[in-house]
This record gives sequence, structure tokens and C-alpha cells, in this order.
Amino acid sequence: MLKQLITTRLYHSTPEEVVKYSQEYGIPVTHEQAAMILSFIKKEKIDPFSEKDRLRTFKFIQQNIGTAEAKQAYQLLYQLAKQYQLDDLL
Repeated sequence: MLKQLITTRLYHSTPEEVVKYSQEYGIPVTHEQAAMILSFIKKEKIDPFSEKDRLRTFKFIQQNIGTAEAKQAYQLLYQLAKQYQLDDLL
């Protein structure tokens, strides 16, 4: 049930929310980049709990936004998962 809730929340995120959180966590992302990432996630039907899909997403970010941003996003995901004791889902 928790996985479904998280996935649903991801798929209903807006570019504005992504930009807000990116600024909050120090990962610079423009509105256009956020829209591009969300479009990729939805088009490719990314499952955030699939390692293969997460790696595809980080590779997309690396190719379209930058390597540093992809590394920061990767580290942030695992930091937040651990903080909220969800790391066993990843």
C-alpha cells in the first residue's frame, strides 16, 4: 500500500513541486527540466521501486540536465529513504 501511495504521488507531481523541492535540497532544476523529468517518468512508466527504472531515470537526468545533478539526485533519494526508514523498499 505504501508503494502505491508513493508511486501515485510521484505520478501526480507538478513541475512547480519538483522545482520547489530541488531548491529546498540544493539541486538546481529549472521548470523546463522538471517538466522533462516528469514527462520521462510518466511516458516510460517508471517504477520508483525498481532499481533498473531508477537507474534509467538517473541516466536520463545525467544526459539531459547534468552529471552532478544526477549524482545529487541519486544521493538525495537514498538519504531520504534512509531518513524515513524506507530504504528497505529500494
